[in-house]
Amino acid sequence: MAIHINHVTAGRNVPLPVTPILRRTATPAGSTSKTPSPAAGTNSAPSFSALFPISPNTTNVPSPAPKGPPTAQDVFGANPWMTNPTGTAPNGTTYGFNPFYFATQQTATEVAQMVGGKVVADNEMVSGGPFSQNQQNYMVQLPNGGLINPGLVASFYTHGYPQAMVDQMVANEVAGAKG
Repeated sequence: MAIHINHVTAGRNVPLPVTPILRRTATPAGSTSKTPSPAAGTNSAPSFSALFPISPNTTNVPSPAPKGPPTAQDVFGANPWMTNPTGTAPNGTTYGFNPFYFATQQTATEVAQMVGGKVVADNEMVSGGPFSQNQQNYMVQLPNGGLINPGLVASFYTHGYPQAMVDQMVANEVAGAKG
């Protein structure tokens, strides 16, 4: 007799056959043992595999989780952005910038290769006036002279979007950059 346990697989119930393994055995007269006596020279403890044999059927073995879309670290390395980019106010106070606007030179080089541009360093967050930025932005200059921020391009990979959507976002960024 087989017992069926419902197992949810891909949104549907699938009965999994389970065959009872433990069976009652008759106890010899005068014996108080509930398990049969082991043969001479054998291990007296039953083995786990003897009580619960592993089925050679591997169809119920879960497959590894599918790998998701690439992350910024997959594409650009462990540190796609500068750590703690800062600026200085007129009174000498230091303030922080969003790191997504400050790609590392390596990230900028990767994005330049993706879009056919070249890396240029520039102060894009603060240009002139009493405020200053303490690190320059590595930007990508396109063949038409337009600039894109490779830090923002790298940030497209932080949302879990499929690669096709990231490609479209990069294309939109490039199309919107006017020289």
